[in-house]
Amino acid sequence: MNLALPNKQASKSTPDRQSSGWQKIKYLLTGLFSWEIYLILLVAGFLRLYQLSASEFDGDQAAIFSMAREAVHFGLLPVVSNQASIGIENPPAVIYLLMIPAALSANPLWATVMVGLFNTFAVFLTYLFTRRYYGRLAGIIAGLLYTAAAKPLNYSRFIWQQNMLAPFIILFMFALFWGAVERRRGWFFPAVFLLGVIYQLHEISAVLVILLLVTLVLAPGTVRWRDLFLALISLLVIFSPYILWEYSSGFADVHIVLNLAKLHAHIDSDAIYPVSYT
Repeated sequence: MNLALPNKQASKSTPDRQSSGWQKIKYLLTGLFSWEIYLILLVAGFLRLYQLSASEFDGDQAAIFSMAREAVHFGLLPVVSNQASIGIENPPAVIYLLMIPAALSANPLWATVMVGLFNTFAVFLTYLFTRRYYGRLAGIIAGLLYTAAAKPLNYSRFIWQQNMLAPFIILFMFALFWGAVERRRGWFFPAVFLLGVIYQLHEISAVLVILLLVTLVLAPGTVRWRDLFLALISLLVIFSPYILWEYSSGFADVHIVLNLAKLHAHIDSDAIYPVSYT
């Protein structure tokens, strides 16, 4: 009987795990010691944080920040955020995020700084994601383009739910590529959790479910039962306040959405001609 066989198997598996861990550390160190990332972050941070005291601050900005400040000051549990244009109440994820700067100061400027930092981090994630899967040159180009693109830059400089989407979406793409490209287990739970947060920041992001389903098709056998369980629990946790609101309101928002879905589409000239107020 060969008693050395179990030790030989263990000696094979252990170096593999050590090699995989060392490759992750090496990749991280390589990214941190790349000079271009600091240049990209410097420019991105400057463009997103310069003169934020002159940023947009309208009714939506005042509403969501005041809700976050009141939640902190009075010890409240927000179940919704502000009202959407179609009359439904938005989920409360943005309020929980804004409670961080609201706990530090009643000045909404710091919430605007938080939005700018979120989007600066999104530039960093864009560089890392593109470099990891498409190469260093592609990462530099993607990082610089995202840094200086006019519309993303504009929406990185004031408080709004949608303006905090970018880093969560890129992390969501990381999770999908972890499963679909690298065929590694453990991607499903963070992907579903991030999708839940993304949906709460803006409901139109529900279309990202399509990418999740495509990843499930491309990465069979990578989803474990515990991943399904953790994903379900995470959704119940982050949506429990909003579910409580829907239950207490008799699912009013659901009725509004269903009624609006029955309306017929029409074309008019409202988008072309300015509205006159008399």
